[in-house]
Amino acid sequence: MEFDILNDLLSDTVSRLFSPKPLFKDIRRPQIQPVVDNLIDTRQIRSATSSTSISQQASFQEPRTVSLDQWIQNFGPQKLAESLQRLNIDLTRLTKRDLESMNMDQLQNEKKRVKNELKSYDAQFQGIFNRFPLRQEKEPMRPLYIYYKKLKQYIDKAPQIPARTIQTNTEIQKRIDDLKKKRAELREILNTFQNDFTQNHNRKIRFHRDIAPVEREYKQYKDIKLEIQRLEQMIKK
Repeated sequence: MEFDILNDLLSDTVSRLFSPKPLFKDIRRPQIQPVVDNLIDTRQIRSATSSTSISQQASFQEPRTVSLDQWIQNFGPQKLAESLQRLNIDLTRLTKRDLESMNMDQLQNEKKRVKNELKSYDAQFQGIFNRFPLRQEKEPMRPLYIYYKKLKQYIDKAPQIPARTIQTNTEIQKRIDDLKKKRAELREILNTFQNDFTQNHNRKIRFHRDIAPVEREYKQYKDIKLEIQRLEQMIKK
């Protein structure tokens, strides 16, 4: 039994010696191809990553190439159309009767919606040019600014004091005098803030965000000013 196994082993060895196939084929042919394939895959990945990075940079920088003329002539009108669509209004068909039919809540809500659209325009402009638009650069949104101004006018026209509480011109004049005192106090606050702002920032107040610390006082000042005008008109009648 042992001799049979030995013979089988010897026969197999002799057979390999005379076989035309090389005994060391694995040593003579190192596996270079998988390494090359891996190298190609790595280069392809790097190339794809580089292309993606370049593409992303180009995509990010593309809006920066927009000139002011292009913005005012092309992008600005497009922003106006998008705003009107979101507001669902057609300014060419808007009439005085449409505004008069709104109650105070509707006017206030509409004013807020329009103001948000105007702020959105400023923010998009700032995102491209790294500054807020100047007055002439807001020209594409002029129709919406006019609409916003009309809304404010209708809101301001709403009576602030019930008519039945004022019976004589003397009472009206007293109310006017009280309001003027309050207006003078607010004007002093606003003037002080303006002087401090100019001194600290080396420029005058230009943007809405500049008056954020005194926005409440500024609104009170405007409301009181309009109320004084309204009461003075009542006396003239």
